[in-house]
Amino acid sequence: MYRSIILLLLFSGSVFAHQWTPTYPIWRPSYVEDVSVVTMKLFNSRGDIDYYEIQVLDVDFNPVPFASSERIVNVQHLKRKVVDVYINSADIERAVYICSRSKSLAGDESKTVVASRICSKSKLQ
Repeated sequence: MYRSIILLLLFSGSVFAHQWTPTYPIWRPSYVEDVSVVTMKLFNSRGDIDYYEIQVLDVDFNPVPFASSERIVNVQHLKRKVVDVYINSADIERAVYICSRSKSLAGDESKTVVASRICSKSKLQ
C-alpha cells in the first residue's frame, strides 16, 4: 500500500500551460468599417516555451481568416502580452473559437515537448 503511494508521488508532476483570456470574448466594431476586433490576453506560465500561435477557428476547428499584428507571439516566461485579433464582420458567424497554441523551436534539444492549445469561445455582441 505504501509503495503504491510513494510511486504515485514520485511519478506525479505538475501540469504547465498558459492562460488565454477572456474565456468568452465579445467581438466589437473596430476603427475600420466592416471589421470587428477582440482583445485577448496571453500569460506564459511555461518555462520551456516562448512562442504561441494565434488561431481563429470555426465550429469544426477549421481556420477562419483573421488579422493580427503577429500570428506567432513571443511571450517570455511569467510575462503577459495583449493581442488584438481582427476579423471581417462577414466572418463573425463562422468564427467560434479564438485559440493560442504553444510552439517549440525547430532546433529544440528536447524530444518530448508538450504542446498546449487553449481556446476561448467567442460571443456576438
